[in-house]
Amino acid sequence: MPYRAVFAPTQQELLSRLNWFVKLRWLFLLGLAGVLFFADKVFSIQLMFWPVVFIGAIVLIYNLGFFYLHYWMRFKSGRQVTLRGLRIEANLQIGLDLLCLVFLIHFSGGIENPFVFFFVFHMILGSILLSGRDIWYQAAGAVGILFLSMILSYFGILKHYHMAGFASDQLWTNIPYIFAGGVSFGATIFTTVYMTNSISRSLRKREEELFITKNQLERKSQELELANQELIKKQNLLVQSEKLASLGKLSAGIAHELNSPLTGILSFSHFIKDNSAGQDQVQHDIEVVIRETERCKKIIKSLLDFARQSQPEKKEDNVISVLKKTISLVENHKDFRNIEIVKDFPDSLPVIMFDKDQIQQVFMNLIMNAMEAMTGKGSLRISAGLSADGHFIEISFRDTGAGISEENLRRIFDPFFTTKEKGTGLGLSISLGIIENHGGRLEVSSEAGKGATFIVKLPVASN
Repeated sequence: MPYRAVFAPTQQELLSRLNWFVKLRWLFLLGLAGVLFFADKVFSIQLMFWPVVFIGAIVLIYNLGFFYLHYWMRFKSGRQVTLRGLRIEANLQIGLDLLCLVFLIHFSGGIENPFVFFFVFHMILGSILLSGRDIWYQAAGAVGILFLSMILSYFGILKHYHMAGFASDQLWTNIPYIFAGGVSFGATIFTTVYMTNSISRSLRKREEELFITKNQLERKSQELELANQELIKKQNLLVQSEKLASLGKLSAGIAHELNSPLTGILSFSHFIKDNSAGQDQVQHDIEVVIRETERCKKIIKSLLDFARQSQPEKKEDNVISVLKKTISLVENHKDFRNIEIVKDFPDSLPVIMFDKDQIQQVFMNLIMNAMEAMTGKGSLRISAGLSADGHFIEISFRDTGAGISEENLRRIFDPFFTTKEKGTGLGLSISLGIIENHGGRLEVSSEAGKGATFIVKLPVASN
């Protein structure tokens, strides 16, 4: 298929110029009425009035037809306009015009009529609309029919209609005049077609090049936008990684320093509790101390887990089996009594390399977070499958909880950021570190009041 046939702007260009051609024909009819008036009233030139009017009426009728056809094209959005259909219409319009012009010239003096060179103007318009061989066929047809009418008039087969009061009645029988007029007319027509068609083809080629360049620039712009988004995402991940690394070092030092005194406080608190059994106020106060000390130790443990994020010990396994095992640990728990767990995943997926314990820790953390977000009541859909490009296994956890606000969504993986009263704010940070150490991604999407979706992406190819 030639490239021109699939060049979209050509279709719109052709439709626009056909509309313009219809409008131009109204000016022609107005000019024809003016010529008839001035020829009769001002210059006293005798023309065959009614045949010329009849030809003008034919032009008026088919121009109205083309006008309403284009009106229908504009307002009937369901109609499909094809390039082939527009090309047929363009040939039909130009062919009808040339045929009417031949008869108009014949009934108004033939070779005597100076308006015979009006064909040149029409050939210029035709070259704008048509390309390739079409306009050459139109030009050859117009010149051939005009020559035929001149020859038939010369031999008396067709009646000659003299322009009395304008030209000599001997011109149409003057062989040198007919020959010179015919040759110059034909040469002018074909030269005009060649020049205008060449210019039109060159302009159309330039338009195609501009169109291609425009598309390439738009495509490059989209690629740059995607690259910029990817760069921002990687930059955020880099900042997050540096933040986690720095915090990990700090956390390890603090945790080790605090762990010993907290153990001492807890032991001493239990000693006091055991030796003050009859003192209610002391019992109450020491229970508060024990509870808060244990909470501190829990935070310390999370800090140590966070700081000890070692490289995973990967082994080939089926991640779905780990997912099933994790779900089985929680689905019968009392906190999940009013939560419906919807399992939407196959029995197996491609075997990949991963650390079972670490990935199970991530799954457990996401499931427990979902339960807490739904306050013990709702639906948790867990689905798994291959990504569209086949490079990742995607496991999604979608809850019907309160969702996450846009402001909190940007900080959700920050260490120590939490919206829970008793949370440490390290669970998602640790999960993110584990997934990134596996060469994967942990993504989240949510709207306040519409639940949240966490997606774990683990690479299929081993790292």
